Amino acid sequence: MKMRVAVLFLFVLAAGCSAAWERPNVNGAQLVADTDACRVAAAVGRLELQETLSGSAALLLPASKLDRGAFAACMRERGYEQGYVD
Repeated sequence: MKMRVAVLFLFVLAAGCSAAWERPNVNGAQLVADTDACRVAAAVGRLELQETLSGSAALLLPASKLDRGAFAACMRERGYEQGYVD
Protein backbone atom coordinates (compact mmCIF):
# COMPACT_ATOMS: atom_id res chain seq x y z
CA MET A 1 0.00 0.00 0.00
CA LYS A 2 2.82 2.41 0.89
CA MET A 3 4.43 1.69 -2.48
CA ARG A 4 1.23 2.61 -4.34
CA VAL A 5 0.96 5.90 -2.45
CA ALA A 6 4.61 6.70 -3.19
CA VAL A 7 4.18 5.94 -6.90
CA LEU A 8 1.02 8.04 -7.05
CA PHE A 9 2.79 10.92 -5.29
CA LEU A 10 5.70 10.80 -7.75
CA PHE A 11 3.30 10.70 -10.69
CA VAL A 12 1.40 13.76 -9.45
CA LEU A 13 4.67 15.58 -8.74
CA ALA A 14 6.03 14.84 -12.22
CA ALA A 15 2.77 15.86 -13.89
CA GLY A 16 3.09 19.34 -12.38
CA CYS A 17 6.49 19.95 -13.97
CA SER A 18 7.42 20.36 -17.60
CA ALA A 19 10.75 20.29 -19.39
CA ALA A 20 12.11 23.63 -20.55
CA TRP A 21 15.11 24.54 -22.70
CA GLU A 22 17.10 27.48 -21.41
CA ARG A 23 20.07 29.50 -22.66
CA PRO A 24 21.42 32.70 -21.13
CA ASN A 25 20.69 35.93 -23.02
CA VAL A 26 18.31 34.41 -25.57
CA ASN A 27 15.09 36.19 -26.53
CA GLY A 28 11.76 34.54 -27.23
CA ALA A 29 12.04 34.86 -31.02
CA GLN A 30 15.42 33.11 -31.07
CA LEU A 31 14.16 30.35 -28.77
CA VAL A 32 11.20 29.71 -31.08
CA ALA A 33 13.43 29.74 -34.18
CA ASP A 34 15.91 27.30 -32.61
CA THR A 35 13.14 25.02 -31.36
CA ASP A 36 11.46 24.95 -34.78
CA ALA A 37 14.76 24.22 -36.54
CA CYS A 38 15.53 21.37 -34.15
CA ARG A 39 12.02 19.92 -34.56
CA VAL A 40 12.46 19.87 -38.33
CA ALA A 41 15.91 18.30 -38.01
CA ALA A 42 14.62 15.65 -35.58
CA ALA A 43 11.46 14.75 -37.49
CA VAL A 44 11.36 11.21 -38.75
CA GLY A 45 8.75 11.10 -41.51
CA ARG A 46 7.35 8.75 -44.06
CA LEU A 47 4.80 8.91 -46.83
CA GLU A 48 1.69 6.85 -46.31
CA LEU A 49 -0.25 5.14 -49.05
CA GLN A 50 -3.92 4.51 -48.43
CA GLU A 51 -6.37 2.59 -50.54
CA THR A 52 -9.72 4.30 -51.11
CA LEU A 53 -13.13 2.68 -51.16
CA SER A 54 -13.14 2.75 -54.97
CA GLY A 55 -9.99 0.62 -55.06
CA SER A 56 -7.59 3.36 -56.09
CA ALA A 57 -4.74 4.58 -53.93
CA ALA A 58 -4.13 7.96 -52.37
CA LEU A 59 -0.79 9.32 -51.20
CA LEU A 60 -1.14 11.03 -47.83
CA LEU A 61 0.99 13.85 -46.52
CA PRO A 62 4.09 12.74 -44.66
CA ALA A 63 3.40 11.51 -41.16
CA SER A 64 6.22 12.52 -38.86
CA LYS A 65 7.36 11.51 -35.44
CA LEU A 66 9.82 13.43 -33.31
CA ASP A 67 13.10 11.73 -32.45
CA ARG A 68 13.47 13.12 -28.93
CA GLY A 69 17.14 12.19 -28.68
CA ALA A 70 17.99 14.00 -31.92
CA PHE A 71 15.93 17.01 -30.81
CA ALA A 72 17.77 17.19 -27.47
CA ALA A 73 21.15 16.87 -29.19
CA CYS A 74 20.25 19.68 -31.59
CA MET A 75 19.20 21.98 -28.75
CA ARG A 76 22.39 21.23 -26.80
CA GLU A 77 24.49 21.98 -29.90
CA ARG A 78 22.83 25.40 -29.97
CA GLY A 79 23.87 26.04 -26.37
CA TYR A 80 20.66 25.20 -24.52
CA GLU A 81 20.34 23.24 -21.29
CA GLN A 82 17.26 21.36 -20.22
CA GLY A 83 15.66 22.31 -16.93
CA TYR A 84 12.26 21.85 -15.31
CA VAL A 85 9.61 24.45 -14.66
CA ASP A 86 6.68 24.14 -12.23
